[in-house]
Amino acid sequence: MFAVDTHAHVFSKNDPCIATARYTPDYDASVGEYIAHLDQHHLTHGVLVQPSFLGTDNRAMLNAIAQYPERLKGIAMVEPDLCIDELVKLNQQGIVGIRLNLFGKELPNFSTSAWQSLLNHLSFMNWQIELHAPPAYLVQILPVLSPYKLNVVIDHFGRIDPVKGIADPDYQKLLSMLEPDQHWIKVSGFYRLGDCSKSISIATQAFQLLKEKGLMHKLIWGSDWPHTQHESKVSYSNVVHAFHQIVPELKEQQQILGENTQKLFLF
Repeated sequence: MFAVDTHAHVFSKNDPCIATARYTPDYDASVGEYIAHLDQHHLTHGVLVQPSFLGTDNRAMLNAIAQYPERLKGIAMVEPDLCIDELVKLNQQGIVGIRLNLFGKELPNFSTSAWQSLLNHLSFMNWQIELHAPPAYLVQILPVLSPYKLNVVIDHFGRIDPVKGIADPDYQKLLSMLEPDQHWIKVSGFYRLGDCSKSISIATQAFQLLKEKGLMHKLIWGSDWPHTQHESKVSYSNVVHAFHQIVPELKEQQQILGENTQKLFLF
């Protein structure tokens, strides 16, 4: 059965990290290990996401995709002034979108000519833009992206504040802004929403709210392997089990892993 993990990372401890990295790994997360996890859990495909600590050097991810081109696609990090020819080259190597990881960073100035040009290129190429940002940022970014014909993918439930929970005014505002025509949400990274029992509860509440918003057909799942900064607390099996807790109905699990993901990633 077709099933996809839409969020994982590969890297080596020897890969050159950017100077401003908030975290640098001291271990390897190889594509071979990742494929083994997919096989063990009966997942047919995977999407690799460029980790923030490697910046715009996408080589490790591209090398991994090249080893399993039928099973893997990727989400790159790029500079906004990257030319269309380079984007086309990335497209040929299995890249289907870009990621903005804005934790610890200022909001980009999307009004610059470089950003407007990049967003137009993404629209033309039918790529997606993936946002990893707190709700306070997301509510500012979504209106900027709405004029573009882009799939906008929101990471990890929208990174709900562990203290404020779903009652956070910014999160409630985000929910009110979500448009089924443009927005996708990853029901992933639950353990980034607080300690284990609390995070499962917050993620479950968020899942129900997203369903109530009519977004069931726009939800996708990712393992977030190898669970950077949470490696000692979480395993691949843990996150699969948590997904089944958050989304207990088999039919909904299959829709999230299969039908929804197929529409977005076109495997």
